[in-house]
Amino acid sequence: MLILPGTKGARRSIRHPKRTPIHLLSLVIAATTRTLFVCATLVGVDQFQSFDDFVIPSADEVRRASAAVVFSGAFERVDAGLQLVNSGAIPLLYISGLNPNAGLRPSHFVSQFSTRNPNIVDLQSLVQCCVQWGENADSTLQNAFETRCWGERRKALGALLLITSRRHMARALTALSNELPGHALIPYPVPDSPVSGSPLRPRAFEYLKYLATNVIVHIPLINVLVGINPPFANGCPP
Repeated sequence: MLILPGTKGARRSIRHPKRTPIHLLSLVIAATTRTLFVCATLVGVDQFQSFDDFVIPSADEVRRASAAVVFSGAFERVDAGLQLVNSGAIPLLYISGLNPNAGLRPSHFVSQFSTRNPNIVDLQSLVQCCVQWGENADSTLQNAFETRCWGERRKALGALLLITSRRHMARALTALSNELPGHALIPYPVPDSPVSGSPLRPRAFEYLKYLATNVIVHIPLINVLVGINPPFANGCPP
């Protein structure tokens, strides 16, 4: 209790609100997050020039993959996966986040991507044999968790070819490596969508999101406290 001076000896007190254990825990996590983020930023400044420096793997590397995984967000990523399956370079394609938020609908998938890929003679048959997807993910972290759920259902997975845009690749690899530790991941970058003006701003923004993802995967409780992973709050969907 603090005693504040007043007129004629008046006494006034200020009572500090009680802080619950959960409140204290959130304060500790917030402080730790800020510290880690600052450290990651200082350490990673030199990496900014090369964080998206990915190249398409060799044909031998692609054939080493047991399946390819696409993180939705740009149609070109799906195109690349379908072309790899169609050519026989990979036996199976999994698309995470196939939902309206990504501009995709399962019921329209074949017609939508047949138009975009006229060289694939029978996309319907290709999808039936070799393409699977998840419909719940709306973010990179959710993509990674959804892919882990798919992998657990399949039980036996070898190396995975990760298909996403070049700027997004570092963040996607970080998230998926966290969900599939020790699992071989082969990055397969596709060109980023063109931007008007200088490309520096979208690169810088993506780099900051990459750094933030590094912090989040090292503090799993952040997912619980701020609800980053709501579609999977109860684990993998049935």
